[in-house]
Amino acid sequence: MGKVSVVKTAHTGVTVSDLDRSAAFYRDVLGWKVSEPVTIEGDYFENLTGVDDCKISVVFVDAPGGHTIELLHYERGGTGKVSDLRPCDAGHLHLAFQVEDINEVLAAFKQGGWEPVNPPRIKTEGRRIGSCAIYTRDPDGVYLEFMQPPPDEK
Repeated sequence: MGKVSVVKTAHTGVTVSDLDRSAAFYRDVLGWKVSEPVTIEGDYFENLTGVDDCKISVVFVDAPGGHTIELLHYERGGTGKVSDLRPCDAGHLHLAFQVEDINEVLAAFKQGGWEPVNPPRIKTEGRRIGSCAIYTRDPDGVYLEFMQPPPDEK
């Protein structure tokens, strides 16, 4: 088997049911920069995605660490179905971000009207004992994990 030489992670694409609502979550709740929407369509995107006659509105979210999240809303060709995959379901994915203060994240969630899936969890065994993490879901059910490193890694 050959080896694939990946240079870097380019972006993470997330299909959303309501572009304005999702952009507001990332911009207003998380405080990240969100671009103006652009529309993409045509043979190139139909062949790339495998979705015939697609027309996609896209915004780009500047996530911390130089990572871009691409929010895609299919104006044509999509179903608008919101994901109901759970962390234990095949195909589920989550985005994870390291933060300095998990309480700051919780305060932003509360102010924006969002809740974590469960209260923060502190690791008591295994690797990174003392780290703290929470999961939340964005407006379309995509899981986001926020992790505060253990005190000895700060």
